[in-house]
Amino acid sequence: MEKKQHKDKLAEDKQLNANVAEENLTELQQATEPEAIAPDEETADQPMNPLPEESAMEIDEEEETFDDEEKEEKTDKLNLTALLKAVKSYWWMILLNCLVIGGIAALLIIEEPRTYLSEVKLAPEAEDISSGGSLSSIASSFGIDLGGVTTSDAIRPDLYPDLVASNDFVYRLFKIPVKSLNGNIYTDYYTYLTKYQKVSWWRRELNNFQRKFQDEPKDDPAIASNSKPTFYPATDKGAVKLTRRQEKVMEAIRSLVTCNVDKRTYVISISVVDQDPLIAATVADSVKSMLQNFITDYRTKKATKDYEYYYSLLKQAKKEYEQSCQAYARYVDSHRDVILQAYISERDQLENDMQLKLNTYNAMLTQAQNAKAKIQENTPAFTILQNAFVPVKPIGPKRMIFVLTMVFLTFVFTSLVIVLKKLH
Repeated sequence: MEKKQHKDKLAEDKQLNANVAEENLTELQQATEPEAIAPDEETADQPMNPLPEESAMEIDEEEETFDDEEKEEKTDKLNLTALLKAVKSYWWMILLNCLVIGGIAALLIIEEPRTYLSEVKLAPEAEDISSGGSLSSIASSFGIDLGGVTTSDAIRPDLYPDLVASNDFVYRLFKIPVKSLNGNIYTDYYTYLTKYQKVSWWRRELNNFQRKFQDEPKDDPAIASNSKPTFYPATDKGAVKLTRRQEKVMEAIRSLVTCNVDKRTYVISISVVDQDPLIAATVADSVKSMLQNFITDYRTKKATKDYEYYYSLLKQAKKEYEQSCQAYARYVDSHRDVILQAYISERDQLENDMQLKLNTYNAMLTQAQNAKAKIQENTPAFTILQNAFVPVKPIGPKRMIFVLTMVFLTFVFTSLVIVLKKLH
């Protein structure tokens, strides 16, 4: 609309210039005739309006430019219309491809077993925490750890995910007893993962096809059938050797069991994904208990060793005190009414030795009680924010979303092929 108005304005300017040129030409002709009366001085001094040739050329150029733009717009509209018509003319091909791909996607996704998620949240007790300043506090509020928060523990809360993913921790999950929701399966977690996992037929065939091209040495059947690892005397506790099957099971557990720690609040989230909702909740609760026990054992290990040491000294002091009491009692009973100084001195020596043993026993008893109290003091307290519940709704696979996504991608790809074919 704006281009049209501008074009009309240019036409009016051109017509106005033409009229002015025509009037000037008429005046020039009248001045050249012999009967014409000589103009007066005022009229002679006024210049005549020349013909605006440059303005006319500029107007023509602008008109040509607008004409070219209109032609380009019409060409683009014609090309877009032609492409849309080409796509519409092949609607049967697009519909057929969408139906075929949608059907294949539905057949593939319907064979995938449903999975359930169970999550546990707990907050550990923070011990010996010192802040690194207001900057660390502000950064922590945005979830950024500047290292300004320090603790006396070597295993900080942000290391708990690495702890849960370690081989020692994962191996302990092998012997967790699990039971399915329908009650048909009751075994340990290792056996459940190796024998009772549902796999779609196409994924099973794909795995078999991949194994044909993988040159992996087979494990000894006697070793592979046992879930207990083999130990070799390389360190004080021995080096652990796992079979390939056990390594694959460990990798599967690491993908199913995850632990995350919020850097701002240090809330621990343990998530377990499994095909059975009851087993997912059971494993999540077991991982929570194992993590609590590990942290408790770590923090109370030094105090427990101190208590065991003082308790052994207490038992020894008690034994020596009882022996000294018996020796003193026997000596006093056998030396009644004795007035010799030698016997009296020996009696006093036994009495002093008995008193020393009693003091030692009391000192060890105090130390043992303090060590026992230290164990309780170092025992961390965990606040359970969310217990493990048996999930009701599965988290995947999203079958309808998957099918619709594949159909949409097929529509876009087919349309693109038709457009490219039309352009070439």
